[in-house]
Amino acid sequence: MNDRRRISAEAVVIGGGIVGCASAYYLARRGVQVALLEKATIGGEASGRNGGGVRQQCRDRRERPFAIASVKLWEGLQAELGFDIEYVQGGNIRMAANDARMESLRREGAEELEDGLQVELWDRDELRRRAPYLGDVFIGAKYCATDGTANPILTTKAFGWAAQRLGATILTRTEAVSIGVEGARVASVTGRDQDGEIVVEAPWVINAAGPWSAALSRAIGVEIPVEPARSVIAITQRCAPLFREFISSHDLGVYARQAREGQVHVGGTNVPPHTFDQRAPADVLEHLARGAAQMIPALRGANFLRSWAGTLEMTPDKVPILGYVDRVKGYILATGFSGHGFCLGPIAGKLVSELVVDGAPSLSLHEVRFSRFG
Repeated sequence: MNDRRRISAEAVVIGGGIVGCASAYYLARRGVQVALLEKATIGGEASGRNGGGVRQQCRDRRERPFAIASVKLWEGLQAELGFDIEYVQGGNIRMAANDARMESLRREGAEELEDGLQVELWDRDELRRRAPYLGDVFIGAKYCATDGTANPILTTKAFGWAAQRLGATILTRTEAVSIGVEGARVASVTGRDQDGEIVVEAPWVINAAGPWSAALSRAIGVEIPVEPARSVIAITQRCAPLFREFISSHDLGVYARQAREGQVHVGGTNVPPHTFDQRAPADVLEHLARGAAQMIPALRGANFLRSWAGTLEMTPDKVPILGYVDRVKGYILATGFSGHGFCLGPIAGKLVSELVVDGAPSLSLHEVRFSRFG
């Protein structure tokens, strides 16, 4: 058995989530020889365990331009990747159950319109007319027609498959254990698989390892303020077609989308911080069932067939970290997406490729720079 193997690349991506796979795809599309290391399977963590919302509205203003740009990529993604990712631009409804929430949506809507995102405010009557499947608890909503949904697992894998077709090397079951630095520049990533160690030598390293990104960075003296958090999702039995929008209520603490086959995916808007625990506690599932039934009365009595949990990567300000690390040349962070990263995956990958190939991104990364944390 060969304990230590070496391969060469021009860039190495750590992490096989949507950001890592999109980075590998866009790099390979630009002609970069890229290798990707994933400790388990492609899309096996948060990128394959999220609610599948492709959302621009209800975001921090600093990341809104990235969401708007990313949706433009999503609109052509199925044809580009050559795979049905179940993307539907069916809209997004954020509901309000009280006056305070409705006022918050009004303020947010005014800001979104100012930033070029088209949204609509609905009063109770308009909400009943446009979404009659919703419960009577809501007094109004904000709607974005260009938001949508997609299948998280299929999308992430489709990026990985497309990257491979373009020549990318995808190493699954290969955990990145260290980053090599020579003379203040990255030089390699060492991974470990069932056959021992493998060293990928490359002048560019993209850390898209989600909640595991902090430990890898810490080993080379770069402290990233990224902490893990748990997100739980449950899926119902097949139901008759009820809705095509992505819907959410922070007042009830739940969100939902209906998959093509009829199952309804239900998740919670509150996530316990500082944990890698991926159990789905009974009280959380009870909360999801109760909230889903209040939100969509037709789901009363529907059974949850299965549930799962994913580990998110949270920054202190809930905004991602994307861009160069000045102290270590060739080192790019693409992490800290704080539960908002599924929609942002395509644009994040494209911007990473621009940093490597062009030396500058097509969108300013000032608001998501690592140095904002001092």
